Amino acid sequence: MPPSKPSPTSVSIDSLYNGPVNCGNGGYISGLLASFIAGDAEIRINAAFPVETPLQVENSDDGIGVYLDDTLLGSARRIALALHIPTPPDLDSAQAASQRFDFIHSSSVQGCYVCSPARASDQGLRVFCGALDTVVEAGSHNERATLTGQNIVAALWRPAGSLCNDQGSVDNIYIWSALDCPGAYAINVAEPDAGLQLLGTCSGSIKMPLSPNHDYIISSWKISPNSGRKRFMGVAIHNTAGELMACAKQIWIDVGSALPGTKQT
Repeated sequence: MPPSKPSPTSVSIDSLYNGPVNCGNGGYISGLLASFIAGDAEIRINAAFPVETPLQVENSDDGIGVYLDDTLLGSARRIALALHIPTPPDLDSAQAASQRFDFIHSSSVQGCYVCSPARASDQGLRVFCGALDTVVEAGSHNERATLTGQNIVAALWRPAGSLCNDQGSVDNIYIWSALDCPGAYAINVAEPDAGLQLLGTCSGSIKMPLSPNHDYIISSWKISPNSGRKRFMGVAIHNTAGELMACAKQIWIDVGSALPGTKQT
């Protein structure tokens, strides 16, 4: 595998990139930590990442760890991601699913950086995932909860030009960010009575650069049955021709009714 990239001694997350109140969005955190790794990466989030706070970055044998004082908040390591990906929804199905979007990440006034409809396109990614027709027609909640290997939600996403890097393509940190929330929305559709979900592990692979102001289809599915509080989800980004652009394998943790490490409003 290629070596890790040189790491700065500290990082800080701008408050723009929040998920829960005063904490970084899980996808943005994953993208930030993955930026220190060449190629595919596995990100583990151990605790909430506070915004506007200097965090220490330390090298490890196969990646990096990020600390607040002596507390390990998260880590990144090199992997080769293997993931079976369902056939993506077509453009019309993804667009129709986006119309069924039901906002669930609204713990702050501005809402989540990735999925808040309250944000303008230069302040958030505006990824609006909703249930696909096949899932809406699946019947009872119990039938939905057993879905495995089948796309549950989808969104049509058009990244803004403000997300570009120096090469004119969408910066990888925003691609990782866009891969985050769809997993939680798929859980919510499949299990409406589930508790609040926190991203625990995200393994990601970016296959091809994304261009700004182009449409992409994002979808999410259940990889395997639940294990206790853990939910195992897959997320993919395809272009409208059906080519895979990026994908992620996630473990979400059901935390019940309250988000730990945040100030509730």
